[in-house]
Amino acid sequence: MVMRVLVASSLVLIIVPVALFPAASAYEGPQIILRSSFVDSEGRTNVVGTVRNFGPAAAQVMVGMKTNDGTELTTPTYGRTIWPLTDSPFKFVLELGAEQAGETFIAETIETSGIQYDALVLTYDGMAVGDERAFVGKIRNTGPFEFHNVSVFAAVHSPDHKFQLDTVRSNIIATIKPGEETEFIAVPDPMIKSDVLYYSCAGLDFDAPITTVKTADGKFIPFSMSALAEVSRVRHDNATDSLIFSIRHYLPDGGPLNVKIPQLAQDHTVAVSIDGKLEEQAAIRGDGKTLSIDISLPKGEHEVSVQGIRNIPEFPLAFVALAALTSLALIMTKLKAAFKVS
Repeated sequence: MVMRVLVASSLVLIIVPVALFPAASAYEGPQIILRSSFVDSEGRTNVVGTVRNFGPAAAQVMVGMKTNDGTELTTPTYGRTIWPLTDSPFKFVLELGAEQAGETFIAETIETSGIQYDALVLTYDGMAVGDERAFVGKIRNTGPFEFHNVSVFAAVHSPDHKFQLDTVRSNIIATIKPGEETEFIAVPDPMIKSDVLYYSCAGLDFDAPITTVKTADGKFIPFSMSALAEVSRVRHDNATDSLIFSIRHYLPDGGPLNVKIPQLAQDHTVAVSIDGKLEEQAAIRGDGKTLSIDISLPKGEHEVSVQGIRNIPEFPLAFVALAALTSLALIMTKLKAAFKVS
């Protein structure tokens, strides 16, 4: 199973029967696709489930539950953003006992257009491990910038594949630097661990990264992007002074992308290309501090290049030759003056 954008992993998972899931065509947004409950080791009732986003846009979701005494509870899903056609689990913990658990529902959905960076590679075997029946694996940062407060979440399943036993979250990893790989572990509640067989709906939660690219001379260039899209392989090409990345818009026919970089001079100019072809329709404007670049992306995955992000001038060869001849002429003049015999 490969989780788009956040996760690119080689997994051995048991697929939950399709009959458990509603048809995608029936919905236009996030829906609860699984729900169950159990009493934990402290005698509390845990209501767990999974939300799938059937909508075309990324969404932040609050799940609601109205208890039998009339109290309405809400909780966010474990993944703060649920991308189109991906899942995120949730959990309610009730102190009052099983009789208080009511129906769960989607209480609030907020659509977002943030970028999903495909930079954290999550590798795991979904089968439960050891006496604790734990969920274990590794996370590798393949991107050019750090990620902070990273955690892994997953839904817990039994051998019969019919129920979600629990929802788990791993230890929080404070920082994962570019190129760094680290391990994670998440454990289910002791009361249900003997029934745990495998984990699904695994994903990552983390703080929004401060996006920069490193140049060949060791400096860093900040940038930002805005689109309903998946971005990967972000890098700086020193030879062309370009910010290069691969991008796939979530809308079926493609859609808008905005890129912002520092404006280093009043006459700072950049050129945009898509798949090696100059994009003449890109709208570029500056306010003296920031260059804002609006690009219309076609459908599918593409490589985009923004050239000139450091505003390094490219002098024509004729200009360089003229400058060399001028310098030589000045040197000869000075030598003649120095050795002039009166």
